[in-house]
Amino acid sequence: MVEIYKILGVETHFINETICLKKRSKPTLQTFEKNLVECPDIAQTLAVMCFGLGIKCNLTGLHTLKIKETDRLQALKTELEKVGATVTITENSLHLRTTINSILEDWDGVCTYNDHRMAMAFAPLALKFPIKINNAEVVNKSYPNFWNDLKTMGFDVEEV
Repeated sequence: MVEIYKILGVETHFINETICLKKRSKPTLQTFEKNLVECPDIAQTLAVMCFGLGIKCNLTGLHTLKIKETDRLQALKTELEKVGATVTITENSLHLRTTINSILEDWDGVCTYNDHRMAMAFAPLALKFPIKINNAEVVNKSYPNFWNDLKTMGFDVEEV
């Protein structure tokens, strides 16, 4: 992730047992491409991050995402399109062709499909616009303190 984040404009420093992430600059690349066959579970985070940065992406090696808590490829496509993205998927890839313009007028929030990674991947979009995460407690599966940790980083998190 350190190398991927570097490409996307984030510096990573390890100090003792802590990690410090710092926004370096807006990335200059137009399209992010990565074969994630060795680490498909980061696809949701990367796709949403690229969307938030206004970068197109081509993610491949994602054939196992269809058999997780939900069909993660279809879920990503559906939820990214709710916020104005253009996404195509295949059996093992996701292609994001968009930049952030504005969220759709009738947007009812991100559905998580009972998948903790959907909630955690979309939450940082709150840096761009107000975001609602439906079924937000799904993060308890892997990261029960997720919402509290976001608060400590300056995010306004409120239960609706």
